[in-house]
Amino acid sequence: MTIEPRLDIIGAALADPSRSRILCELMDGRAFTNKELACAASVSPQTATAHLKQLESAGLTSSLRSGRHVYHRIANEDVAGVLEKLASLSPTDHLHRNSKATCDTRKARSCYNHIAGRLGVLMTDRLIAMDVLIVNADSVSFGPNYHSFLDKIGIEVPATTPNKPTVRLCLDWTERRHHISGPFATTIMKKALDAGWLERRTGSRALTITDKGFSAFKRIFGLSRTELQSSAQV
Repeated sequence: MTIEPRLDIIGAALADPSRSRILCELMDGRAFTNKELACAASVSPQTATAHLKQLESAGLTSSLRSGRHVYHRIANEDVAGVLEKLASLSPTDHLHRNSKATCDTRKARSCYNHIAGRLGVLMTDRLIAMDVLIVNADSVSFGPNYHSFLDKIGIEVPATTPNKPTVRLCLDWTERRHHISGPFATTIMKKALDAGWLERRTGSRALTITDKGFSAFKRIFGLSRTELQSSAQV
């Protein structure tokens, strides 16, 4: 008997537009209640509950109870990476709409637990140029200036196991180029949020670059305000 992967289960879970909107909301990286996700998907809480059950059964989301509330989130970083790659295969006509929300999402956003959008791609380019990272085909490793970069930015990357790389490439949905994911990228995003370089937005994956952030990204990565505020063509 041949054992085949049940891609049909994943496909069915992704096939409904409301479930897709729920997953996009969860790609923010945070956990949300059923009511919050129902609002994001423009469905009733009862409908959202049914959608969330199917998403969790497919292994795409997980849930946890805290007090009276149940929170839902993307199952893990591997799932988030697959969803970002699938998003890069989707039609991109909507990315050309001249709306502030679309432009802001393209400039800087959270991709589960790391920085994506133009900011994430430009940061990755500079990390490679600074010999902090070395890219060989589709693999990425640390360069000779990795440890000095950690000291410069003031972060400490948690230890990982061989089965969980410290840094990986993630194909950016809007830029169609790679940004980085993994514990290294997660630590950078946490630093940026804690230091006030970036601020989250309510109801959006977009991240706001603060004045303090523009100064930090210029000092650490050599990225100008003009580069960060512009939007690349897809």
